[in-house]
Amino acid sequence: MFENVRYCEKSDIGLKRHSNEDSLFVVDPSCNRYNLEKFGIAFVIADGIGGHAAGDIASRMACEEVIDSYYRDDILLQTQSATDEEKVWKLEQAIRSAHNKIILLTTERGELRGMGTTLSALVLTEDKAIIAHVGDSRIYRCRNNTSVRMTVDHTRSQDLIDGGQILPEDAHNSCGSHILTQAVGGYDDLEVVLTGMDDVQEGDIFLLCTDGLHDLVADSEIQGILIKNALPQTACDALVQAAIRNGGDDNISVIVIRV
Repeated sequence: MFENVRYCEKSDIGLKRHSNEDSLFVVDPSCNRYNLEKFGIAFVIADGIGGHAAGDIASRMACEEVIDSYYRDDILLQTQSATDEEKVWKLEQAIRSAHNKIILLTTERGELRGMGTTLSALVLTEDKAIIAHVGDSRIYRCRNNTSVRMTVDHTRSQDLIDGGQILPEDAHNSCGSHILTQAVGGYDDLEVVLTGMDDVQEGDIFLLCTDGLHDLVADSEIQGILIKNALPQTACDALVQAAIRNGGDDNISVIVIRV
């Protein structure tokens, strides 16, 4: 069913951090624990909120809960197949479940209060790419040598861009540009989970990454690396090295998938 899918994942601590608060999770075609024929194959990336308590715990918990919840056969989906719309719904609910699980843990353990994470998830079926997203990790798709960003950052700077107050190229220089307006866990309710669905074409390349990459490497350079490197492993290596060359200020995590 997914014999043409090739992927690689890589996470690097970077040059400035003392620990890695990013997490990655892949349910690949060889996995027999989950029903891939019904729900597709999943890729999840998360970045624990910097400066908050236990970001590494939050990112790992979120990835694990999203996967377990998404593939769980609940009473509403007992049929043999699930529609694409049901998969979108399940992926959103899986992120909300992860949010609630993190909030519950922080109420039980006060020292973890405030821990949270970004999270971006991609599910590939035979002909669809389904996404769900919170925070400022990103998902890109490269097709016919042109890349597009499938997610929108939940940040203060993105709000300013949307409101016409600053230009996209000025985002990194704006005051509070890295302040998240949405997170899984943290202190606030989870109001909006961005979801989407698009067709998949042979030759598509997908990239999931944390801000340790896209804060330091321009979208145009990311696109060039994805086009130049045919193998997901070499693409992952080149992306991480590009971020390190540009300062390596944060943890850097990437998943590259070729269809």
